Amino acid sequence: MNSVSRLTFSILALSACLSVRAEEINADVCVYGGTSGGVTAAVQAARMGKKVVLIEPGRHLGGMTSGGLSAVDIGEPRSVGGLAREYFTRLVAKYGKELNWGEKFDHGGKGGPSTGGAYSIEPHVAEEVFDEMAQEAGVIVIRDARHAALEHTGNRISGIVLDNGTFVHAAMFIDTTYEGDFMAFAGVSNTVMREGNAKYGETLNGIHYSPKFLPQEHFGQPRENGRLPNGHGAWDRDFPLDPYLVKGDPASGLLPLVMKGEPGIPGEPAPGIQAYCFRLCLTTDPENSIPIAAPPDYDPKRYELVGRFIEACLANGDDMDLRWFSKHDPLPNEKWDFNTATFGGNLPGLSWHWPAASYPEREKLAKELENYHRGLFEFLRTDPRVPEKVKTDLAQFGLPKDEFTDNGGWPHQVYIREGRRMVSDLVMTEHHTFGREFVAHSVGLGSYGTDAHEIRRIVKDGVVTREGKIASGRGGFGPYQIGYGAIVPKREECENLFVTFALSASHSAFASIRMEPPFMITSQSAATAACLAIDDEVAVQDVDQEKLKARLLADGQILEWEHETKGAKPKLAGIVMDDSEATFTGEWTTSNAAGSAIGSSYRHDGHRRDPVQTASFFPKIETTGRYDVRLLYTAHSNRATNATITIKSADGEKTLTQNQELPPLVDGEPRSLGVFRFQQGQGAEVTLSNRGANGIVSVDGLQLLKAK
Repeated sequence: MNSVSRLTFSILALSACLSVRAEEINADVCVYGGTSGGVTAAVQAARMGKKVVLIEPGRHLGGMTSGGLSAVDIGEPRSVGGLAREYFTRLVAKYGKELNWGEKFDHGGKGGPSTGGAYSIEPHVAEEVFDEMAQEAGVIVIRDARHAALEHTGNRISGIVLDNGTFVHAAMFIDTTYEGDFMAFAGVSNTVMREGNAKYGETLNGIHYSPKFLPQEHFGQPRENGRLPNGHGAWDRDFPLDPYLVKGDPASGLLPLVMKGEPGIPGEPAPGIQAYCFRLCLTTDPENSIPIAAPPDYDPKRYELVGRFIEACLANGDDMDLRWFSKHDPLPNEKWDFNTATFGGNLPGLSWHWPAASYPEREKLAKELENYHRGLFEFLRTDPRVPEKVKTDLAQFGLPKDEFTDNGGWPHQVYIREGRRMVSDLVMTEHHTFGREFVAHSVGLGSYGTDAHEIRRIVKDGVVTREGKIASGRGGFGPYQIGYGAIVPKREECENLFVTFALSASHSAFASIRMEPPFMITSQSAATAACLAIDDEVAVQDVDQEKLKARLLADGQILEWEHETKGAKPKLAGIVMDDSEATFTGEWTTSNAAGSAIGSSYRHDGHRRDPVQTASFFPKIETTGRYDVRLLYTAHSNRATNATITIKSADGEKTLTQNQELPPLVDGEPRSLGVFRFQQGQGAEVTLSNRGANGIVSVDGLQLLKAK
């Protein structure tokens, strides 16, 4: 919609609402969407002395964080600062605990560092904290009200009319909805497409089939924690299931839960949105339990595909329990956070209709999703193919009486993993999340892996296949910066709007950015920028970035990731080169899992031997002399004890080995390979090779220190 037609539409809709206007509110900042990010934005603006209105289309504050997403997806806890950290601190204090996010995340443990319980909280406690923060800050909260019309003046929004007749004037607006509703209503460019790999030079975008989620005949047996030795969960496996009503007969038609559609070409652009679900909070306390009733239209035929999945699991030798249908994590007070599975709460296809749907249409879609999930539980309770252990496990669980009390214990929030995404001058891509490109102005950090749930469940090669599912890291790169340009629209479209969940990002980059902590972080930064824009009377695109950075840092936001090897000096003396300055042959993996003495990451060979991998440094010698040569690496018990290093100097060529199991630092200094003479202007080279190595070979950088 162009600016003229958008304005005409808004004026017409506005006129229709004026006659029923119940109240007129003049504010500085209007935040639309009472999600976790919405509360964070509103509180920040209010604390900066602005009059703030927070509009929530539903009845509850907190979005998914208080709507069932109790086992928080956070990535690197130390990258979370500002109001997000304050929220989690206040949250765990409700349980008499203290937040402890100062230690390195331990991926080998059971949930990482001592978090004070921040990964496992009850939804009603989360909502209580959000309510308290908004109330304490003096935020005006309007609940159960939805946008009906906007008032524009040029490229600025001057007011919003709600469906209850309330008219809110404001200088700045922030869209904190999961769907990007306000952004779309304002006519800002957005997309629900998967762009395809070619558009931004990515690898995970467009039509996508993850190799580890392609159907296979046999899997190993899960360990006690429900995971295979390779980390794959029992709840997230794909067997080659027959998709037809009559097995082997395509003419009989597709089973329910299988979508129509061609497999397509991997990497090509395609429509489609990640599957949605409800993140259920269930209890094993019989005194606090409500039975999970079957839906009124329950039909076991709808779940025939689930029955075939059970048959395949049993043929694989699985000793099935309820985890096969939902990964579930413990919460306080005998409650559990139920996630999804290959056949769990996700209902691929329903999400496609959600972003553009009206609010009444969304209520119908939410009820359809609820009935599907209730029906799945009924199938697991009653179908004769379901193992008794699954039925016994399920019988322990019910909806808690003290959660979602106005909705019978069922969550009021659908897990909107993805909706519209803004398209602005800066588009966050895999290049940013994988650490290959960096933004000019950071508003916070993201740190989670690349995580997109299935978009389609279709027939490929004659069997049921999940398309669009991504569950991978980001090449080992640590926390990355989210750019200011990704939360503001193009200038010609709007000068006083921020968008913090449905921000400007490619589909595959959004798969990492979409988590709740970064949402809260970007929302605080947006609110801060909004206040500065008001004070300086400028467009959001013209906010003074140095002034913004200073205020964000003063308020505890973390804008850069600085992680060093323990004991290393922040800056090494002499000639220093990062691994990013080396010349590599073969395929090296970038990582920061073990910390880095130079730069933000290091590289390792991933134990790949064919072809041989090399990393070569060519230092520039400014002064002739003798230099102590130190090749930096990261130590681990899986490292090679015989990594080959060749040094070419004025003394000639020398080859030696390096034991990378040993600590890389001695008294805070990198280990020496020896002293060598280098001539000014002559070629100098230090090359690391994994030829014949008996373990993983890593490289972090090179130091040449003038010998005393």
